[in-house]
Amino acid sequence: MLLLIIFAVLFLLLVQVALPGRYLAIQVGNDAQMGPRDDLPEPSRELARARRALGNLQETLPVFLTLAILSIVLGEQGWLSLAGGALYLVARVAHLYCYMQGLTPWRSVSFLISLLGNLLLAVPLLPHLWS
Repeated sequence: MLLLIIFAVLFLLLVQVALPGRYLAIQVGNDAQMGPRDDLPEPSRELARARRALGNLQETLPVFLTLAILSIVLGEQGWLSLAGGALYLVARVAHLYCYMQGLTPWRSVSFLISLLGNLLLAVPLLPHLWS
């Protein structure tokens, strides 16, 4: 089940990687977007938000993937690990939505909830530090 959550998070990453390109194409057209992009205008609000949301995901994703993969390798796929992985996924989807809609403070709340998901993933791994 944790592997399924990992794949869902990676799918979310692909969606977030595609969003800035989509918003750039809307802003400047396909020809300019596929060109060298040397003289682009200031990004639109949506493009800037999509870029920042992607950057934010990229900050937390390595921690999530490390903890989730360690949970699988070390056989720690109990309810706490699954809850942590699911919480991370749901919170990151909410974070993207809140970021794109400009919903404060919900964007920050969803970010903190995703960190809580990572913490829940880490807890079952702690005994392995001493074994």
